[in-house]
Amino acid sequence: MKTGCRAALLILGLVLLVPLSAQEPQTEQADIRLVVDISGSMKRTDPDNLRRPALSLLVRLLPPGARAGVWTFGQEVNALIPHREVDDRWKTGALERVGEINSVALYTHIGAALEGAAYDRAERSEGAAPRTDIILLTDGVVDVSPDPRISAREQQRVVNELVPQLHALGYRIHTIGLSDETDEALLRDMARGSDGLFSKARNAEQLMDSLLQIFQQTVPAERLPITGGLFLIDDSIQEFTALVRKAPDQDATELTSPDGLRYHAASERPDLHWYGTPDYDLITVTDPSPGRWEINAQLQPHSRLTIISNLQLVVEPLVNNINVGEPIPVNFYLKDQRGIVSNPALLDLLTLTLELSGTVESELALKTWQGPPPEDGRYELVLPAPRRPGDYELRLTLDGKSFERLFTHRMTVASQFDVSLTKRLDGDNVHWDLMVDGKETINPGQTDVVVHIRHSGGHSEVLTLKAESPGIWRHTLSPEERANYRISLQASGQTVDGRAFEEHLPTQYFTYPEEGDPQPDPLGDAIGSLREELDDSVAAAERARQGQDSEPPPSTLTLGQPSVVDTEPAGPETATAEPREPTHPLLLAGSLVLANGLLLVLAYFGYRAIMGGRKTQVLDDTDDEPAPSDTGAPPPMQQLESELESPSDSPDTPAPTQPPPPKPASADEEESLFPLGDDQLFDDNSDDPNGR
Repeated sequence: MKTGCRAALLILGLVLLVPLSAQEPQTEQADIRLVVDISGSMKRTDPDNLRRPALSLLVRLLPPGARAGVWTFGQEVNALIPHREVDDRWKTGALERVGEINSVALYTHIGAALEGAAYDRAERSEGAAPRTDIILLTDGVVDVSPDPRISAREQQRVVNELVPQLHALGYRIHTIGLSDETDEALLRDMARGSDGLFSKARNAEQLMDSLLQIFQQTVPAERLPITGGLFLIDDSIQEFTALVRKAPDQDATELTSPDGLRYHAASERPDLHWYGTPDYDLITVTDPSPGRWEINAQLQPHSRLTIISNLQLVVEPLVNNINVGEPIPVNFYLKDQRGIVSNPALLDLLTLTLELSGTVESELALKTWQGPPPEDGRYELVLPAPRRPGDYELRLTLDGKSFERLFTHRMTVASQFDVSLTKRLDGDNVHWDLMVDGKETINPGQTDVVVHIRHSGGHSEVLTLKAESPGIWRHTLSPEERANYRISLQASGQTVDGRAFEEHLPTQYFTYPEEGDPQPDPLGDAIGSLREELDDSVAAAERARQGQDSEPPPSTLTLGQPSVVDTEPAGPETATAEPREPTHPLLLAGSLVLANGLLLVLAYFGYRAIMGGRKTQVLDDTDDEPAPSDTGAPPPMQQLESELESPSDSPDTPAPTQPPPPKPASADEEESLFPLGDDQLFDDNSDDPNGR
């Protein structure tokens, strides 16, 4: 009964809301400037000219009131579609001019293209300019001259000078690479340097997906979630537009209203506008009936449903690029024409879910609002920090029982460190040089790098590295044991602007020995070390004997004549010390020989223990040696000496074999080699049940 009353209150509140005009924007109007590469290389990388249908879709999706323009470039830059406010006339002209996109120009002057699209930069001031989004489609690199040195200097100018200048003036640069030959590092640097997005598109489907992802960031719109082809229309919605991405050779798309009315491309209705292509359907319905609608089609990724409504989900601006280890706060609220909705009777019905999913990871970070709603209607949920670099999608879903809303946002998570592991041979020794290079965003003096070294034999070591120079950490590993090695790294500290971070760096692997590496010889090393100790002991005994034969100087304290220090007057019965017999040199030498013999025995059995793990199969297939009998068997020491001198001549013990070097662990074997596993993708250190 209580839930029913609340639902009734909510519905009543929605009905009483005053509808807004479909043409009245609720957010800042978008400014979109598309820059399209038409260099001759596009004939190879885009032979079907897929740029045309992709741009046509964007033109159709642009809302009235936005500003937009299209530039083409090769060596020169041309304004293909004038930059002005979007209306029906502009769309008609733009759709005609899109057909003129070709691939005939020389060179690829990216810097000049960006400057052409940012033609009004001189009129702007830093920090006060409106946000403008430039979308760059290119297949190449900076190529402005036959002289590669000139092109290299121009590329440095674009990345280090032009992009920061444009970013300071309010321009965001989104880049789409149209070929595997694209300078991906260049396009990523341009996007990240201006808080833009980077995508790579190898075919028509990927190109359209990339453009739609960027379009969603640049032209925010109210959206509804689609679940199994179903979506919920409430009384506050005046219009909805469905972009239906179609599967190849699927049946014609149909739309079914709550009262069973069917819409299709041939329907002649005043409330319906239907535009269809082989790849997608764009369907707009005005004044739709409230209730559950259904899309009868095989929906492909990036299908979406946008609405015009007087009840809006407003999410405060989010950045497109963050660093690994940075938490993600998300602030949002519901808004109608009277302002922020704060009525507890309405907000108490809401179910809020915030999730972050990675494109290269299967793990999810999930938050839900728990407890009473905020008094002012402003919500804040904090997602734990991503621990892996990559592309992520943030998805906020709001379920109000009688209405639903959806917000999505794509972001790129980047590492603040570069890690390298390099093998180095030094004579008979093998070294692996580990280097951690921090980027300019970190504060080196407030940053620590911890290394955890583990190998398949079960041993591990944890080290805190010392900086070799500001922002550079190095460590050299010199393996001695045959094994698969795994190096886990974690960096924590502060950025240059004082924000705390914690990042798990890419795990490094190597195997020792590899083919061609010097082979380890632990037995030979042990015997050599013991022989050196024996020689030193014999020499010491000889020096002691020579010292006994020589006449000591008068001031030297000799054995048998102890020094006496009187602290009190001696009584008449004070005892005198008896003289001590000198140690015979031969006895001393014999003791040293015996001690070293024992060391040899210990070394032998230590070697057997070390090599046992590598000779398991050989030892398992060999019967235990019979115990020596009382007759005919050599003494244990003599037998040991024989085995050490010529193991292959022993009739009872097989010769130790050298097993092949271990192969690197596969993905399936890694868990058994390193049972501790990788750390979780996300840390959630929030103690607040509301995630605030």
